[in-house]
Amino acid sequence: MQRCPKRIQCQSDKSNGIDKNKNPTHISMAEAVKLLYLDSSTIRYHIIRKRIRAFKAAGKWWLNSADVETFKKWNSNQR
Repeated sequence: MQRCPKRIQCQSDKSNGIDKNKNPTHISMAEAVKLLYLDSSTIRYHIIRKRIRAFKAAGKWWLNSADVETFKKWNSNQR
């Protein structure tokens, strides 16, 4: 798993992308598409609106897994 850039590093990133429960702290855009049942352009829209924290590394988008789970709950309540 790639590390988060220094400009947006947080406490959970100090363990090389793994949290206390041995779960990854970031997921790829492809995994988020499957998890949220949304198109990648829609997810990028929400990243721009700062509803989901994300960063781009090596040409690939990585999203904060906790934010994706929270967004999934919020989005299911909106329907």
